[in-house]
Amino acid sequence: MTGASRLLVLGLLAALAAAPARGADDPATIGSRALAAYLSGNAAEIARLSAATAPWDRSTNPNELYARAFVQFRALQLAVAAQNESLAEKSGASCVAALDAAVKVDRRFAEAFALQSTCHGYLAHLGGFAAIRNGSRSGKSIEAALLLDGKSPRITLVEGFGLYFRPKFAGGDPALGCARFKEAAAAFDAGAGQNGPAGIAWGPAEAHYWVGRCAEQAGDLAGARRSYERALQLAPEFAAARRRVRR
Repeated sequence: MTGASRLLVLGLLAALAAAPARGADDPATIGSRALAAYLSGNAAEIARLSAATAPWDRSTNPNELYARAFVQFRALQLAVAAQNESLAEKSGASCVAALDAAVKVDRRFAEAFALQSTCHGYLAHLGGFAAIRNGSRSGKSIEAALLLDGKSPRITLVEGFGLYFRPKFAGGDPALGCARFKEAAAAFDAGAGQNGPAGIAWGPAEAHYWVGRCAEQAGDLAGARRSYERALQLAPEFAAARRRVRR
């Protein structure tokens, strides 16, 4: 190999090393893996993804920061279900911090504000001295998201979560939350929201699942079953929906 050829090869290798990681490490793929792991209840996979995306805490790429937060959001949910409060607090704080960084880079990143609202909401439900502060921040984040994009079904779904789970004295309204779930599910079915933030198209199966939960609580068992089956049609690995169908 000539000296010039050697320099060319070295230059190409250096360029490849400096290029952003793609394939299994890109935000969309990471997000898809995290969604599948959450729906199937695979906490070990979520832990692996959490470790793999830790370097993105220092990223200035809003999509990487969103994907990092999304993994931590799913870790938070599974930790709450497992009653692991310390892991829930750690995951929630990481989710919020990554999204703080994302919206500093892109102040119009509506979906980032929405996801941040959800993470604050979960942290508020953990109680403690920070509950009121997290509840307030959850409300402010979803307000920002709705102002930026009031038509996103994911943002509508997140608004529904807040209304459904927030205490009445803090503005909670379960009936209105259920209405938001229906709106989100219908919008997803109509084709809205298919291009998810950072390429992570989450929400359709969960919207139908919560429509089912609302129907079940209202005594409409047939309607609930239809919604759970629709959720499973969209995400066959959705363990919670499968459990509801088998009841």
